[in-house]
Amino acid sequence: MKLSLTIILLFLVSTFSFGQAKKVAFAEKYFNAHRYSEASEIYLELIKKDKIDATTYADVYRNAAESCIKCKKYVEANDVLSYLSGTDQFTFDDGYKLIKLLLYMDRAFDAQAIYQHQVIASSIDPRKSSLDIYFDTSRNFLDSIKRDTSMYSVSLAPFNSNKGDFSPAFHPTGIAFTSARNNAMETPWAVENSAFLEQYIYDKFTTKVKKIKGIKGHKHDGVAYYDSTDAIWYYSKNLKAKKNVPLTTVGIYIFDATTKKETAFPYNNESVFVGHPVLSKDRQILWFASNREGGFGGMDIWHSVRTSDGWGEPINAGSLINTTGDEMFPYEVNGKLFFASNGHPGLGGLDIFKAELVGQDAQKVVNGGCNLNSHADDFSLIVDASDTNGYFSSNRGGDFIDRIYSVILRKPINDSIIIDIKQDSVPDMLVQIFDSSGVNLLFEGRTDEAGRVFFKGLPDVNYRIKTSHPDYVDVDRLLTAVGLNPGDTLRYDIGAHKKQVTWSGVVTEKETQDKLEGADLAIKNLETGVVISEISGKDGVINVDLPPGTYQVTASMFGHDPKTFKITALKGQKEVKQDVELSKTGKHVAVKLDNILYEYNKYTLSSVGKAELDTLVLFLKENKTVTVDVSSHTDSRGKADYNMNLSKLRSQSCVNYLVTKGIPRNKLNVKNYGETELLNKCADGVECSEELHQINRRTEFVLIFPEEEKTDKK
Repeated sequence: MKLSLTIILLFLVSTFSFGQAKKVAFAEKYFNAHRYSEASEIYLELIKKDKIDATTYADVYRNAAESCIKCKKYVEANDVLSYLSGTDQFTFDDGYKLIKLLLYMDRAFDAQAIYQHQVIASSIDPRKSSLDIYFDTSRNFLDSIKRDTSMYSVSLAPFNSNKGDFSPAFHPTGIAFTSARNNAMETPWAVENSAFLEQYIYDKFTTKVKKIKGIKGHKHDGVAYYDSTDAIWYYSKNLKAKKNVPLTTVGIYIFDATTKKETAFPYNNESVFVGHPVLSKDRQILWFASNREGGFGGMDIWHSVRTSDGWGEPINAGSLINTTGDEMFPYEVNGKLFFASNGHPGLGGLDIFKAELVGQDAQKVVNGGCNLNSHADDFSLIVDASDTNGYFSSNRGGDFIDRIYSVILRKPINDSIIIDIKQDSVPDMLVQIFDSSGVNLLFEGRTDEAGRVFFKGLPDVNYRIKTSHPDYVDVDRLLTAVGLNPGDTLRYDIGAHKKQVTWSGVVTEKETQDKLEGADLAIKNLETGVVISEISGKDGVINVDLPPGTYQVTASMFGHDPKTFKITALKGQKEVKQDVELSKTGKHVAVKLDNILYEYNKYTLSSVGKAELDTLVLFLKENKTVTVDVSSHTDSRGKADYNMNLSKLRSQSCVNYLVTKGIPRNKLNVKNYGETELLNKCADGVECSEELHQINRRTEFVLIFPEEEKTDKK
């Protein structure tokens, strides 16, 4: 029997392992064919459902992360790499990729934790130096790059489709760009599960968008440049697919809009990427991006010089521009080369950089800074000849969809001031600063952990500031720097207020359904103890704005029994509806209020206890003939006479507090019970939790309504 069971178990293990191996084989087949969307689904099933061992199958985890990143499943990629970081298979390559991913996701704190991982800390990999800058507290790189945002005014371009629009290019009639807008419902591209791309033009005269005729590839075409002098398009598109080649790559093509003839760039190669073409101002240099041999790793920026025989052999732009990461989307204007890179230090993902050129040689490379750059991918900046107006692409919207933004570039401010905005210690609040018209965006950023954000602006200027946060009321107000001098720091605290939820309802008399105007509503926040006093309006209407939270409400009105109940205002909720019915007061009616509880062997009032008494004070001041029985109790622990004295002290604490609030002493009838009236089983000798004992440590209040008072008022 034991032998049979062993055979069965071995068979089950073998079957399960075979099933895993089959899945791994399928995933690798898709991965090697660059079909990342399909690969990612199988990899994630292996990891999350089948719990495949990371020690044995570390490459499954790595390929899963890579596939997820290609398909913009960034949360899943982070989960996979984070799990791998807890194994002995974790490498510098894994850590480098994870840190870059976390920076892209705006999670610098988590990225720092990975940076301190032993595998990273002890590494001699040359790429480590590119990570050091992010976590060197003496340099505060991320903070410094976020501070000066006065050079850019950014806004969404009017021709976005929200289906993927990027790589703008100037055209005499408007802006050419690449988009997936009309192919969104067609068969997606397996590599990224995205639609195929085509070229469009936004006509600035008619404000209409139309396809560009003549430019058409087999799958993708896009990232174009238009030479308006010769009416020639330079653009990227997929090379024609070949047998036994799993992924068609990209080449540059040149289309003459006059002759309608297309020619291929002579350095296209089916085994490498060649794309993102742009001409120099004199049209003698063709800049492009490629991962061809001779580069520094990943994509590099290259250029080719026009000769009498055509385009010359490509030349690498050099180590000042290119890194072991990716450098793409070049654009030359007025002796500057703009490009996108994830290899140079930036805010995360692709950032836009500027290289000063002497001829084709870079002399200096600087990050474009915030708010041209963000924690997302920012790329394909184009700038007009005046160095003033431009467009760029970014997926900063939170949904990872590429969109085109217009940008106004400003010259660096020398006579500037620092505006230090404090948002009441609220982190991650979106802050936007506009010019005084409220139209041109000058700055966009989020408050740090201390609730602060910094903007470099001009003295003697008015600005418009707007804030946004899901839990706080939006702000839109004037911010003035008038009267300040260059070098000054303006510290401006807006003051954040939590969003309110409206409690609406009607107060009615239960017996007659008459609407009661003037009913008192004591609304106590059970978290903070703060009491808000309101009265019902005309026709008994209740309309009160409350911060999100749970509230205890005591509704009272002369001639009616008070009513205590709870309402909950949920975060994100606009309105909570709750009507109130008050019953007419009967003969010698006594109404019990909520208890005040005490710590063990204590008789002093807590802040919550005082807030409870404040509710009682409000009622007694409106109903001056009502008296109150004050009765205090203890738990069973300790001697009976000691407990009786302790209950007297508790009653006296309540009475003293009420008297200090203006309640006459003769309205308060004190009764003390010690441990004689327990509310549960926790008598002497019975083992109980502290929570059960606390229920018995209490002071109770009973309101007494004299019959003659009600008779006189009829």
